[in-house]
Amino acid sequence: MRQSFLWLEIPAYKYFPTHLMERCGPKQWARLRILQACERLEVPVKLWPKFPFPVLPRPYNHFYRASRPAPLPHFYPLHESEAEWRARVQSDLDKFVEKELEGFRRQLERDLKSGFLTPIKQTRDTTPLELRYEWAAKRLCYRTLYAKLAKEESAKGYTETRIRQAVAKIITEADWRQVL
Repeated sequence: MRQSFLWLEIPAYKYFPTHLMERCGPKQWARLRILQACERLEVPVKLWPKFPFPVLPRPYNHFYRASRPAPLPHFYPLHESEAEWRARVQSDLDKFVEKELEGFRRQLERDLKSGFLTPIKQTRDTTPLELRYEWAAKRLCYRTLYAKLAKEESAKGYTETRIRQAVAKIITEADWRQVL
C-alpha cells in the first residue's frame, strides 16, 4: 500500500539554508506539491511524473533566541490607574521588542551575507496554490489541453494564458524538462 503525501506540509519559507537548497529546497517542494496534487485528484500512480523522488521536507529549527524580558513594573494603585500602568508596561514591551528585532535583523543580515541563508523568492500569486498544482498535475499526467483546463468549473475566472503561465512556472520550479 502506497503512503499518502497529503499530510506533508511545506512551510511558506522566506529564507532557507543555502547548503540544503538543491537537496531539500524549492525544486523538491514543487515536486512534492505535484505529487500531492496527483493524489488529491486520484491520478493513477502509473501516470504520475517520473522525476526523482523528492527529498521530503522536515522541520528546520533555525531561529534567533530572544533574551529574557525585564520583569513587569510594579503597579502603584495609590497614584496610577490601570490604564497608566498598562501604558507603562506596553511602552517597556515595545522598547524590548524593538531592541530584540534590531538584533534579529543584524543576525539575519550576517546569515545572508555569509551565504548561510538564501532568500526564497516570494510570489504574489492570487491563484490558490493547490489549484495551480492541480492544473500542473492534470497537464503532466493527462496531457490536458490548456483550453480544457480553462473551461473547468474550478478554473472559472482564469484565462487559458494565465493557466499556461502558472503551469509553466511550476514545471520550471520542479525542474521538469519534459516538453509540454
